[in-house]
Amino acid sequence: MSQVDLLLPILVVDDDAMVRDIVIEYLNSFGFQNVIEAKTSVEALKMIQSHQQNIGLVLSDWDMPTPTGLDLLKSFKSNSIRQGAKFIMITSQKSVERIKIAQAASFGVDAYIVKPFRAHTLKEKIWNVMGWTKGDDNSKAG
Repeated sequence: MSQVDLLLPILVVDDDAMVRDIVIEYLNSFGFQNVIEAKTSVEALKMIQSHQQNIGLVLSDWDMPTPTGLDLLKSFKSNSIRQGAKFIMITSQKSVERIKIAQAASFGVDAYIVKPFRAHTLKEKIWNVMGWTKGDDNSKAG
């Protein structure tokens, strides 16, 4: 991973401020310098649809009021300006996992994480979807 990779614009979407803060803290510990947050799915949808907002990766909660994380995924993957960008879905253990995974996969989700998760799990998912190798690691967290 290069210094340029650390400038990857990452959008973190979660209506739970504590979860959002933890994810952002993890990303900062990995060395990412361009993290954007959306406190609501409505705010995130506007960012996803905006041609002015550069986004290389979305980390989105599934369980939010309309639009849901699945709605955000559909909008993101169908938007021609987002081609090549990645989307990681985050959900809780309480959810109906098999159904959700199948739904998210049908709309092109790049990875899936179940809460609660640790920094190393998030880091591994990001490195995998971005095609970076473990040797490309400039971060402090592991």
